[in-house]
This record gives sequence, structure tokens and C-alpha cells, in this order.
Amino acid sequence: MLSVILAIIPVFLLIALGTAMKRYNFPGDAFWPLADKMTYFVFFPALLVENLSNAKLGDLDPTGMLGILFAVLLLQAGLTYLSRPLTRTDGPGFTSVFQGAVRFNTFVGLGVVAALTGSAGLTLFAVAISLAIPLINVMCVLTLARYGAHGQGTSLRNQLLLLAKNPLIIACLIGIALNLLDMPLPPGIAPVFKMLGSIAAPLGLLTVGAGLQWQAARTGGPAITVACFLKLLAYPAMLFGFSRLAGLGPLETKILVMWGAMPTASSSYILARQMGGDAPLAAAIVTVSTILAFVTVPLVLLLAGL
Repeated sequence: MLSVILAIIPVFLLIALGTAMKRYNFPGDAFWPLADKMTYFVFFPALLVENLSNAKLGDLDPTGMLGILFAVLLLQAGLTYLSRPLTRTDGPGFTSVFQGAVRFNTFVGLGVVAALTGSAGLTLFAVAISLAIPLINVMCVLTLARYGAHGQGTSLRNQLLLLAKNPLIIACLIGIALNLLDMPLPPGIAPVFKMLGSIAAPLGLLTVGAGLQWQAARTGGPAITVACFLKLLAYPAMLFGFSRLAGLGPLETKILVMWGAMPTASSSYILARQMGGDAPLAAAIVTVSTILAFVTVPLVLLLAGL
């Protein structure tokens, strides 16, 4: 337990530092959107390309892990729909609960996985990202199109086109292609990708902290409770149970449990604004789930014996 806490502390200290920097307006409000954009379009994709292109899976077979991830993701979505009466929200409010329960914060996940599993875990995490993000986005778009205030204005076709341009998915595909073709990055280029990728986790975690909205966290009541319970406790518990039933190895099991235990992604707030969801509620769920993750991530890993 102590080793897990010590490994996770730097992740959450960076989030707290980002919150403090934002609070005291350093280096200025204009910095954070640009930092978030650079991380999303440059630093994180560089990390994924560098890691996947050099990955040596060896005896690791991600097939079983990915099958469980998709099965539990669909189960989580169904459970969230069944829990709607408990949220006491309208349609737009439910879309924010749904996003809160199924989305995960990639930057926090990157930091935690790197701290606890090293390069092998990062490789499995990256493979899962490349395949799960499209499914998660499609489910969220469909829910917003059905229950959002004006979700019908953003067609599924347009959202799928946006997915095709997603820099994280593109980076994963490039890295996997280079690996399968046995074409590593050239000697003069590889160090550049490595240096750029090394910036992704710390800067990404700082932007997570800066993006927390404390005022929004004071509202929401049952909706926040349901979303956070499903995301931080029920989701990792189901992933752990299915992993044990399937006989997955300890590394794959740890990756899945950490995936499930991550707080909600800040992108849920952005999508809620675009498609008529309850954006303030989405911001509140992101903030509360990130704060609670300080406690639930080590607790879940402890209870799972990982």
C-alpha cells in the first residue's frame, strides 16, 4: 500500500500545483488553453508514437485485456442508463452523468500507469487508448444526440470525422504501424520524440489541476454522487472481477483496474457545451471525481491486491 501511495503522490501533487498556479494567475490565464492544446496535439502524440514504435510485447497478448475492457465498458454504459432515476436530472443533466461514468482522464492515467508499471504498462495502456477512445466517443455522442438540448445539430457522421482526425488515435496508428513494419524512428528523430513525450505527463497533469472548477463542484447533488460512484468504484470493481474470471496476468489486470479508477476527462465538459449537455454539471463531475481519486485510486489498488 505504501509503495502505491508513494508512486501516486507525485501525480496528484502536480495536479495540486496546477490548481495553485491557476488560482494565483501564474503564468496567466492565456497560458493554460495553449498548454492544453500543445499537450494534446504535440507532446502526448509524440509519447504514443515513441512508445508504441519501440514496444516489445514479448509474451504479452493484449487481446484478452481489450475484450474485457470493451465488455465492461458496454456494461458500464448500460448500468449508467439503469441508474438514471437516481440522478434526479433532466435529459441534458443525464448526458453529463453518462460522460462522467464512462470517460476517463488520459493525462492522469498516463501519470499513474507510468509511475506504477513502467514502459510495458504504458504500451498496453496506449494500445487500449487507440481502440477504446473511438467507442467511448461514439457512445457519448449518441447519448447527447438523444438527450442533449441540441445534440441533433451535431451529426454522428461529423463526430466520426472528428474522431478520424483525433491526434491521439492517429499517433497510436502511426506507432503501431512502425512497430509492425519493424521500422523504428530514425536515430536523429527518435530523441526528439522522446524529449517531446517526456513533457506530456507533467504538463498534462498541471493542466488538469488548472481546469478544476471548484464553484461548479458545489452543485449537482445526487447526479455527482451517482457518476462518481459508477466511475471510481463500480467500474474498476467490474474490470477487476472480469480480469480474475478470465485469468489475466497481473500487469494486464493492473492496467484495467487503473483505467477504471481514473477520474472523468475534462473533454466531457467541452462536448457538453457543444451538444447541449449540462456543462456546469459536467465540470462539477470532473472536479469532484478528480479530488476523490486522491483517495479511491490507492484504495481500489489495495483492495484488488495490486
